[in-house]
Amino acid sequence: MAVTRNTVQREIVLSTVLSMCNHPSAEEVYDSVSKNDSHISKGTVYRNLALLSQTGKIRKIAMPGTLADRYDFNLKPHFHAVCRKCGKIIDVCCKERADGFSFSEPFKVEGMELVLSGLCSECDENSSDKSELK
Repeated sequence: MAVTRNTVQREIVLSTVLSMCNHPSAEEVYDSVSKNDSHISKGTVYRNLALLSQTGKIRKIAMPGTLADRYDFNLKPHFHAVCRKCGKIIDVCCKERADGFSFSEPFKVEGMELVLSGLCSECDENSSDKSELK
């Protein structure tokens, strides 16, 4: 990978993501950045988010379907759960099994992203469509 210089704009984007605990979308990061520095363009924010995730400073969460991708400052291994009612994204930790995964073909796993869908505890408590599956 080519060496990239650290810019003031990149530091602003990084510090913004680090300060947001809600798994922000690129648009939400841009909205927050533009409140403090109106000279940073949307393209600059999007390019810097891509570079920061490629270099491992933040984590890009590829969301299913038509949902906008999100960004996470938590680089520790974990998964995400998305509430289908309110859209809240929650960090989910899973215990690793000693036997790991088995594959039908040889494959070296270098990363994995799992996004769960369901109801957060607040929406589940307020839900009138209680399902039998728990």
